[in-house]
Amino acid sequence: MISDNACVKCPPAEKEAIVHVDCVTHKYPDGTKGIHNMCFRVYPKEIVALCGPNGAGKSTLIEHINGLMMPDVGRVRVLGYDIDKKNVSIIRKMVGLVFQNADSQLFSPTVLEDVMFGPLNLGMSPEEARKKAEWALGVVGFTEFSKVPHYLSGGQQRLVAIAGVLAMDPKILVVDEPTGDLDPSNARKIEKLLRELRDKQGISIVVALHDMDMAARLADRICIIKEGAVIAEGKPEDILYDEKLLKSAGLELPDVARLFRDLGLDKKGARRPLSLDDLVSMMKN
Repeated sequence: MISDNACVKCPPAEKEAIVHVDCVTHKYPDGTKGIHNMCFRVYPKEIVALCGPNGAGKSTLIEHINGLMMPDVGRVRVLGYDIDKKNVSIIRKMVGLVFQNADSQLFSPTVLEDVMFGPLNLGMSPEEARKKAEWALGVVGFTEFSKVPHYLSGGQQRLVAIAGVLAMDPKILVVDEPTGDLDPSNARKIEKLLRELRDKQGISIVVALHDMDMAARLADRICIIKEGAVIAEGKPEDILYDEKLLKSAGLELPDVARLFRDLGLDKKGARRPLSLDDLVSMMKN
């Protein structure tokens, strides 16, 4: 168990961080600790994956980054603003949150109206909001503006939910289990979209994941969450090949790491593949 001792000082950021979560503890009304002495950073134009089992604290952490929850102890700072009651509306313009159940974010009669809702709330004119919504839907590749959101497939709903967040021009996108209930085809679309948002739009992305193979393919940095705290973080090729670490957090090696090891290829100095396609290419060469 994690002790109740006072938080040691969080390690310094390696470079200029845009999100600082410093020694944060949050208790739920029943006394359960959602996160405990949490230290976490987000850097510009990166995808960072939060990996841990159910109940580890991933969702609690991401709701603090958006200001949906406030810390009982510690400090959360986003793009120069401390998250508090005074700044929370500013924070929510800069940090877009897509929930695990995308259907819960969709409530308007049509897709276009749903995506326009955020820009209109920011004070844009209907014409400006429509242009922004059409742009965001174009980014995610969804053009059926008149569709009823609740009649869409799970993958389509996720795309529309992301578009609704993008229409408000966030600097940071936080996504909770983006492919957990999707078929492989739609999961690949979401994975590809998240990469493009980083590469083409310059958005930093925080993604909570159970899928360790997706984490390996997608993330620039991995944070392992256990009992409400980050117990390890680093490059995917280091963290996701550490079987002892992953098991201690209730996680398993990605398939690509297990296969690479079972083939006897994980030797000192060897480049570790992060996808099965990468592994096949290495073996061919």
